[in-house]
Amino acid sequence: MYTAKITSTSPTGRSLVAEVTPPRPLPSDPRGYLLPRRYLICKATQILLSHYNNRIPNPSRRNLFTYNILISSFGRSGEVDIAVKLFEELESSNCKPDVVTYNSLINCLGKNGDVDEAHMRFREMQEKGLNPDVVTYSTLIECFGKTDKVDMACKLFDEMLAVGCYPNLVTYNILLDCLERCGRTAEAVDLYAKLKQQGLTPDSITYAVLERLQSGGHNKLRFRRQNPITGWVVSPLR
Repeated sequence: MYTAKITSTSPTGRSLVAEVTPPRPLPSDPRGYLLPRRYLICKATQILLSHYNNRIPNPSRRNLFTYNILISSFGRSGEVDIAVKLFEELESSNCKPDVVTYNSLINCLGKNGDVDEAHMRFREMQEKGLNPDVVTYSTLIECFGKTDKVDMACKLFDEMLAVGCYPNLVTYNILLDCLERCGRTAEAVDLYAKLKQQGLTPDSITYAVLERLQSGGHNKLRFRRQNPITGWVVSPLR
């Protein structure tokens, strides 16, 4: 049994909590996979948003922290239209989006298949003077990697290095997986060398990709592993 609990703080300092336990049977996506986590996040967020709409009907009184929670939560539950609407509401309010806001929006758009829009928002935040962080780059690299736009993923990786934003192990794992899936073995090996040069310690996900590179098993069954940044599967099943 799963329970979702989301807490936020109103501009007046009052805490609001939404807690939901899923029904039986558990909801599933179109492929038949159970979605208790997504369902719970969505329902809990809807309750939280309802609280805010009732207690703080004027959007100008909502704080940035609240918007960030709502955009992230609706994005993670697949409610893209609501997340985008909240982002636009935020832009027209007294608050302005920060890097966390854009990270949530980019993840929401890319995760749900709108990679071009995610990339546009990435450029938009730069034009507004917000510097993308390692989460921003890692998320967008994975967006492109999941849609087989590996050249764009590599270009973003080079860009983040050029601007002094150093990739972490998650970033390397994402790009290593992209290169391995496309059969670009030499580039993957070179990338692993950069990982070691940066002083990072490979983890189980890194070694799983390296094992596939060594075996050349690009069409073998993959294990599902969660990405700590986006929650996506780093090593997807084919």
